[in-house]
Amino acid sequence: MSGTRPGTYFSLLGPVQAHCGDSPLPLGPPQQRALLTMLLCRRNAVVGLDELIDGLWGGEPPRSAVGTVRSYAYRLRRALGGGLLTHGRGYALQVGPGELDLTRFDELTTRARADVSAGDPEAARDLLARALEMWRGPALAGLPGPQARIQRERLAELRLSVLMERVELDLLLGRHGGLVAELTGLCLEHPLNDRLRTLRDAALERGGREREARTTAPGAPTLTPTPTAPPHLPVPAQLPYVPSDFTGRTEAVRDLLDALAPTAPETVVVCAVGGIGGIGKTTLAVHAAGRLREHFPDGQLYANLRGVREDPADPAAVLAGFLRALGVTDPALPEEPRERAALYRTRLEGKRILLVLDDARDAAQIEPLLPGSPTCAVLVTSRSTLSGLPAARRLRLDVLPAAEALALLGRIVGEERIAAEPAEAAALVERCGGLPLAVRIAGSRLGTRPAWKLADFLRLLDGRRPAFGPGFGPAFPGRDGPEGSVEACFRLSYDLLDAGQARLFRLMAVPRTPTLDLASAAALAGLDPAEAERHLERLTALGLLESPAPLTYRFHDLLGEFAAARSEERDSPGERTAALLRLADHMLACAREAYAAERPGHPLVGLLTPTTARGASFEAGPSHIEAVLAVAVQTLEARPSAVGLIADTLLALDPALDGSFLWAALLVPARRILRTAGEQENVRAAGRTGFLLGSALTRLGRFDEAEAALHDAERAAAAAVDEVVRTEILICRAVARQGRADWTAADALYREAIAAGTACGNAWGTTNARSNSVSTLLRLRRYEEAAEACRLSLTAAREGGDRYGEAHALYSLGIVARQGGRAAEAIARHRESAELGVRGGYPALEVMNLISETAAHLAAGHPREAAECGERALAAAQRLGWRAAQARTLRLLGTALAESGDHARARTRLTQALAHLEALALPEAAQASAVLASLAPPGH
Repeated sequence: MSGTRPGTYFSLLGPVQAHCGDSPLPLGPPQQRALLTMLLCRRNAVVGLDELIDGLWGGEPPRSAVGTVRSYAYRLRRALGGGLLTHGRGYALQVGPGELDLTRFDELTTRARADVSAGDPEAARDLLARALEMWRGPALAGLPGPQARIQRERLAELRLSVLMERVELDLLLGRHGGLVAELTGLCLEHPLNDRLRTLRDAALERGGREREARTTAPGAPTLTPTPTAPPHLPVPAQLPYVPSDFTGRTEAVRDLLDALAPTAPETVVVCAVGGIGGIGKTTLAVHAAGRLREHFPDGQLYANLRGVREDPADPAAVLAGFLRALGVTDPALPEEPRERAALYRTRLEGKRILLVLDDARDAAQIEPLLPGSPTCAVLVTSRSTLSGLPAARRLRLDVLPAAEALALLGRIVGEERIAAEPAEAAALVERCGGLPLAVRIAGSRLGTRPAWKLADFLRLLDGRRPAFGPGFGPAFPGRDGPEGSVEACFRLSYDLLDAGQARLFRLMAVPRTPTLDLASAAALAGLDPAEAERHLERLTALGLLESPAPLTYRFHDLLGEFAAARSEERDSPGERTAALLRLADHMLACAREAYAAERPGHPLVGLLTPTTARGASFEAGPSHIEAVLAVAVQTLEARPSAVGLIADTLLALDPALDGSFLWAALLVPARRILRTAGEQENVRAAGRTGFLLGSALTRLGRFDEAEAALHDAERAAAAAVDEVVRTEILICRAVARQGRADWTAADALYREAIAAGTACGNAWGTTNARSNSVSTLLRLRRYEEAAEACRLSLTAAREGGDRYGEAHALYSLGIVARQGGRAAEAIARHRESAELGVRGGYPALEVMNLISETAAHLAAGHPREAAECGERALAAAQRLGWRAAQARTLRLLGTALAESGDHARARTRLTQALAHLEALALPEAAQASAVLASLAPPGH
């Protein structure tokens, strides 16, 4: 049943009309009637908004196109009394049996052909005559737009084909008397139609006018009607509009052109373009397809498969549309999808046609649409990875590089505005995250507001979260998603998620970290890792997450904002805080595992108590450490009472920080946590955090600040009876005093640390204290004690499987050998220690050994070797950003250059050394100054 008014009848076979009974219905202006025509030609099927826009305006739709279409639809719905239904971003017009003249025309011609097959040409001729009498003039007369033109040509060819079938039946029945005049007129109207001329000659011959005929009897047609011959149709050219400002993607376009341009392939070439919503998949695909027109002279077929919509395109309906474009009339369309697909492949056989299947949901949706002929090619776009699709080439689009994004913005708003505010333009495309849709929306808004400054627009963006949400900017008919906003584009994918996937997607945006691995994501959501992996892979397949490495996931910046906004809407503050606590607890468990591996037997491992039974592997790279620190601070902001958990997490990072020398990244988070520990009156957390802060300051050469932090930390650890940590604090205090060349105070602190460690069972700490005390003992000329401390430390480290301890003890033995005048032994020890440090991932130890090896070469009287080693030490220290090590290396390097006679380079290095040493208030400044003063002045 139709949803229109009872008695409604539509006419397409002439000027477009609609009647209710005997009364005409007001259909509005020509363009509104053109819209109705498109819906009638696809009656009872959904026609997408993009397709309607293309059909009405072609390649250059106005900015108001979407609003105009919706206005037309509203007016038609009022005129027709219903029946025009909205489906997502499209419309469908319900047309019942007998309500459209074109349907009645098709029915009559189908019955006529059946009568021919049954041997009743007279009945068939009468039915075709009745069908042709329904025409009231040229079909769709006066309608504008490319789709109306295409349908007008199709219907004209259909009428002519049926007319020629009726003429053939007239000749077969001997009714040739009145045909000559009719056919002569038709031949003048269609001078290139050989079939008409052949029929006219046959009519002349039958009427005894053989001399006037173009052909003789042997060439006369065989009058066997061929009513099923398809009408001649224009070559299908269904590619939608490509914005004239298409920018960049040079390599991607070249890849598609190379893959799709036919070179006698043995199988159908399929290319897949993937990426997140708004990345420009469709624009790229249609641009490339347009460049390939000459390679596919039989046409281009296009279908929007609506893969991320609630109503994805039914492959059977898409096949029907393709078959119509290939000349199959509706009565000849098979009902069974498999038969429809078979007919489709038959029609494509041997033809050179390019198919563009846009926004596919999955491989199952695409499979029925794939041609069988290798002369055809297929270009698919999808947010999904389409893992089951046998594609010859896959492209995963990334965001536009900054230069291309800036060029795109310039083509939209005008190059002169970019030139006037270059810094603001660069900041704007960065704020857009390189996402083409975001750049277009921003550019569209600026383009319609020429008086706006880019700086003012940036301030507007920075005050809006998300920047491109609902209501932001003008509607933009993006091919990757709906008009209006980046958020609406992303929401199409989000709405496809089930509850568990959507929850994980939202929670992934809660921690302020650039990436999360599988184990961390599972902990964040409180999921079993296997279930979390299924969810994450689904999110990645839909383009909502990126996977830069196996089992590692991240957001595009704007998608992260979208996910965070959804979490604010759906997840309570308590739920988000609980997620952060689970993640922080997981990170503590991971760091504790790493601590136990790096410092075997250390009693502190048993004092770090996460809820999670076991953590995953922990990588000590900058991004991982910074992620832990970011989550620690964020968790504390949400739940200050969790300061004990957070302090333990920081403490568990000690080996990772020591190995990577990322101490500078710790300073701000540690001070924030220390302040909260004081507010929460948690002395245990204060002692542990203060120890890490003091360690960082010591490593960075900021000894006065380190002393103050460590003094407070020791007092807090003593109050908490946290003796294992107090042992570590005493060692760090001693190292800080060493840095000040206060050897007596350092010696006293080392002794106290060894005693405290022995008392509380911190054997690792006592071994570390002994190894670190060697420099102090040597300075105090207690050579035998220094050698004994080295031997005890090396034995304990090797027995305990402590790689770091072993490397550090070998370093200390190298110092003892140098002080004892055994330079060759010292160099050998330092190289052995450095090799262990490199293998174990301790770059700081490598730097320490290179510096001491430089000193050993100097002690041996080999300044050139010392200079070469010093350059390597300087490069290693610079890689770590270890300023104190750089300062000390520059002093040794300058000394070596001076002794080798290269006074110019020596002066440069010593001047640099003196600046660093004085800035850090290190005692070696006096030595550097003395060597520099001993050099001859420049020019002497």
